[in-house]
This record gives sequence, structure tokens and C-alpha cells, in this order.
Amino acid sequence: MNKPPHAANPSPGGREPTDATEPPAPRHLLRAQQLTLSTWRWAFARLCRELDPGALLPQVALQATLAILRGTDDPLTLFDRHVAPTAEFSLVARLLPHRGPHTFHHDVVDSAFLLRWNELTADGHGPQELPPLTPQLLDAPVRGSRPL
Repeated sequence: MNKPPHAANPSPGGREPTDATEPPAPRHLLRAQQLTLSTWRWAFARLCRELDPGALLPQVALQATLAILRGTDDPLTLFDRHVAPTAEFSLVARLLPHRGPHTFHHDVVDSAFLLRWNELTADGHGPQELPPLTPQLLDAPVRGSRPL
């Protein structure tokens, strides 16, 4: 008797899918990814605050960078791509060669990453963000440490 094609390649973890409608396990961001996402948000807020709405070239640079990032269909892949955004930075540098401090180029690129993240996660099926870290008191003893 022949096995169906999916039986030859079991799912990751070695278990067979029980139901085609079974939702995939939720994915969670790593702490470093959450930090990166936060920096994208800060960059976008700074760009919106400092950018003149009538400035055409920065808007073009943002939209062109976003167009490049639309080749990425998985939100988690954005973090891998952000490690070395050479194509994105070279595009922004060509469009905005003499535009203020170097951080402006970073803000444009990071803002494009955020906009693509928002597009990919708008349906609510993206990775779950981590809750904020709780502040620790400076006087609280660290577990496993001894007083001096």
C-alpha cells in the first residue's frame, strides 16, 4: 500500500499533523528581536517628528526602501536581513547623499523595516511580542549571591 506524499516527510518534531485546520504554534520574538523592533519604532517616531512633510526625497527613499523589503514575506526574516542592510543603506545614501547626520539614513532604513513589519503582522498572525521587562530594585539581592 502506498503512503500519501506527506507521510514520507513527517512534520518537524516527528509528529504527523492531526488536522489540516490545526493552527500553528505561536511564534515569540527573542529579546534581541524585541529590542530591534523597539529601535525601529523609535527611529520612525524620530523621523516623523523631524522630517518636513513636504520633503519629497526622504519620502521617496523611505518608500523605495520599503519596496525592496517587500521581497521578504516572513516577519522574522526581517531581523536576519536587518543585520546587514547593505542594499537598503546604499539606496538611501544614493537618494539622500547630503542629508544631515548619518543617523538620518539609519532612521529611514529602520522606519522602512518597521513599515514592512507592520504590513506583515497587520493580520494578527505575526510573532508575539514579549512583555516589557520588569524593573529590578538596585537594593534587591541577586539570587545566589552572598552579601559582602
